[in-house]
Amino acid sequence: MVWLRRVAGMVALTTYLVMGAMLYFTVLPGAGGLWPPDFHLRGYDVASITPFVMMLSDEARQTYGAVLMTWDRVFIASLAAWVIAMGWRGGWMRWAVAFLAVVYAAVDLSENAAIYRFVSQSLLDARLVDAAHHLTMAKFSALYLCLLVLIVHLRRTA
Repeated sequence: MVWLRRVAGMVALTTYLVMGAMLYFTVLPGAGGLWPPDFHLRGYDVASITPFVMMLSDEARQTYGAVLMTWDRVFIASLAAWVIAMGWRGGWMRWAVAFLAVVYAAVDLSENAAIYRFVSQSLLDARLVDAAHHLTMAKFSALYLCLLVLIVHLRRTA
């Protein structure tokens, strides 16, 4: 399990850094400095996200699509695998950690798909933006809960 922790952790860290560079050097300048929707911790609506979508240059839109549909998928899977590997010790709580890591991954992947759909359209669909908004908030909630349970579990087994 140690090798899985190391490999998954390195893959998660590497993809996180690559995505950060892509966002910082291409997406943010191509969106007039506006932050992408998946960075809005408290969610968003059509009115608040329209400036970002309208400002996106073609290069920034393609790069953001690559981040959402390729790089972030690798990050999500490797982060979930790392959390599961870190928590796979001790008693029954390892199952809770694994379950929450899978829930986080499923919600985050769904959020990426929803954001990709509305960012690629010329007209924003209010229902799709609303669904993505709820998925963004659920993603952060699931991630925080997963990490909290992991920390409690690690402290109990130490």
